[in-house]
Amino acid sequence: MDISLEQGSGFSTLLAVAAAAIALTGLFYFQTFRHLKPRQWQALLALRSVAIVLIVLLLFKPVMSYHVEEEKRPALIFAVDTSSSMGITDDASNMTRYKKVQQELEKWWEKLGDDFHLQLIEFSERARPVDAPSDLPPLAQGKATSLTRALLEANKKAGTKEKIDALILLSDGRDNVARDPPRGREEEDPRLVAAGMSMAVHTIGVGANVRSDTSFCDIDVTGIDCAERLLLKNKATVTGSIRGTGLAGRVIKVVLEEDDALLKEQELTLADTQGAQEVTFEFEPDKKGRHTYTIRVDHLPEERIKENNKRSTASLVVEPGMRVLYLEGKLRDEYGALVQRFLAKDPDLQFYSLVRTREDQFLKRTNMADVDIQQIPKDAAIYEKFNVFIIGDLEAVHIPTAQQEMIVKRVREGAGLIMLGGTETLGPGGYAGTPLGDILPVVLGNRAIGQSTDPFLPTLTPEGTHHPIFANIAGFFPTQQNPEPVVAGLPLLNGCTRVERESPSAAVLARLGNEPKAMPVLSLQTVGKGRTVVFCGDTTRKWQQGPRALGQDSPYIRFWGQMVRWLAGQSTEGVGKASITATTNKFRYEAGEKISIEAIVRNQEGQAAANAKVVAKIRDPNGRPDESPLFPGMGTGQYLATHEPRTAGTHRIIVEAQVGDVTVASEELPVEVGRPSLEYEKLDLNDELLQEIAVKGRGRYVHLSAAERLIEQLDRSQRKKQEYKEKKLYWPLPFWAVFVCVLTLEWLLRKQYQLR
Repeated sequence: MDISLEQGSGFSTLLAVAAAAIALTGLFYFQTFRHLKPRQWQALLALRSVAIVLIVLLLFKPVMSYHVEEEKRPALIFAVDTSSSMGITDDASNMTRYKKVQQELEKWWEKLGDDFHLQLIEFSERARPVDAPSDLPPLAQGKATSLTRALLEANKKAGTKEKIDALILLSDGRDNVARDPPRGREEEDPRLVAAGMSMAVHTIGVGANVRSDTSFCDIDVTGIDCAERLLLKNKATVTGSIRGTGLAGRVIKVVLEEDDALLKEQELTLADTQGAQEVTFEFEPDKKGRHTYTIRVDHLPEERIKENNKRSTASLVVEPGMRVLYLEGKLRDEYGALVQRFLAKDPDLQFYSLVRTREDQFLKRTNMADVDIQQIPKDAAIYEKFNVFIIGDLEAVHIPTAQQEMIVKRVREGAGLIMLGGTETLGPGGYAGTPLGDILPVVLGNRAIGQSTDPFLPTLTPEGTHHPIFANIAGFFPTQQNPEPVVAGLPLLNGCTRVERESPSAAVLARLGNEPKAMPVLSLQTVGKGRTVVFCGDTTRKWQQGPRALGQDSPYIRFWGQMVRWLAGQSTEGVGKASITATTNKFRYEAGEKISIEAIVRNQEGQAAANAKVVAKIRDPNGRPDESPLFPGMGTGQYLATHEPRTAGTHRIIVEAQVGDVTVASEELPVEVGRPSLEYEKLDLNDELLQEIAVKGRGRYVHLSAAERLIEQLDRSQRKKQEYKEKKLYWPLPFWAVFVCVLTLEWLLRKQYQLR
């Protein structure tokens, strides 16, 4: 035992200072207060001496240090696999792997409790400590297995004061969270984690090679293959992989479900092969949005495992993408408005515009990365990339006949074409008798047909008032029944290009005036699988610019948005209003993988919203809420986020956006984290991995049936440990309190003795 001072001086110094101070004080009291009775000045001296001792102790801070030798039990950790694969029965005992482990662990816990300080961890996709075997889950139901997380959880305890002698890990070795991690990545590979641990790592294998058992029967849906995005009303395929074991020759029914509703079914005869058999379903999705597709086989009575008889995935059903090629003859107002106010700001569109600036020279503008053209394309493959063509004030001579025929061919295959009014288009542009002119819904007339320069608004026909192109905006226009628009204030157009009449097969949506046979201003017709439109007006830019300057509603965005979507054969619903479309980059994520969320946000005009406040609201499989903010991406109106799920299962995501004073929300996005059947894909004991972990961890590997010998050979000897301890001989708060009380009492006595 040794006494030292925190200030660095020796204990003798403390005693000398205290003795000197008390001696000087005693001399002072004797000389000054000799007239007092001895017991009076002695009481004062005693109080003052106590105060001096307290001050000296607080100043020098004495500490007593000593060594203590203790005997401690060795510490031992058990880590028990509670994943679903441990819940199967793989021998004649009719007892699950997990139940066998529980029984053995309870015996070992009682046997080793006197000799070891026992600790327990249960793990599946995550790991957590528990107090005793009775606190383990009653059933093995974890959705995945991470041996790495079990080892890391045990390694945390090595960082405490208690030294851990060994870890005993009981598992079937199905490490599937990291999908057989590559060697060299310590953060994922359990072999490298074990090699870096300060304790010995013993592994106990549980289970057997079930598929080598001749009595084992099982049907396993081993995979499902479906594109992440499917096109609405287009052929889609879903392929399931079915593996039958011990059931060769059996005819089974395989069904395809969409959102738990039967979609297709077919029969499959199970083959006597080791691999899986494929079953392919074809269908045409008829509803947009996220849909879950499931391949399922009914469970047979002789099967031991039923959880692996189905597998699901999800796809986002979308309308075909819209790509617009806009060919213009001059830098006129209509071109600038269409490109800058519509094409460049509609997040659903990709476009390539070419405007002629001089002979055979064009100025381009685009948001497409996979197309690079400098003039009117000469390659048919370029036209295949577009599904809507806009031809502005460009003379026919600038689009050679060969290129016109390429456009016509693409229209007949399903694309859309609109030709706009202008001084050098339609009849005045020389399109009469050309391949393009022949598929337009009007009789063009010759170059001399000219223009109408009287300002006007298109008058809608009865068909026009109900057509998707004018959905929600018909009130801005006069009709043949009502010459005055319901919504006043829309600026008049400057005029229009004349045509002779509509084609016999055309539908007229708007005319120049309210007479039944007035010249058609907006006409359309089908051509093969495609559609063509002629709009004679010039220029719709006034519809966007005028109302915008006055803070009024405008039909501009809806008119063009609905026009292009109708030409592309897509729905016009939702154009021209605040909205949000949210997606994840895939439906199913591995455990531990981050979810990528993307949202396209539109403002009240239907344009991409650049300054929205966007957040993803997420509920995990247990109903717990969480949020992840989305931040602007590279594209206009695009917002991105990543979210790290904490548990496996179905997570439900709704993305909300605050656009000005309007709040919009996406449809719910279900996302699967971890595969529900992951634990049943490989059921055999992976003793090879468990052996490698034991070797790297300087331990031993045994099977559960032979584990008793490992338990008996554990080192039970007590450890003698010498610990250095320190004990403070001062306590600031109590000492200061006593110091104040002593001085107060001295002052009261001095008052009583009538001393100054």
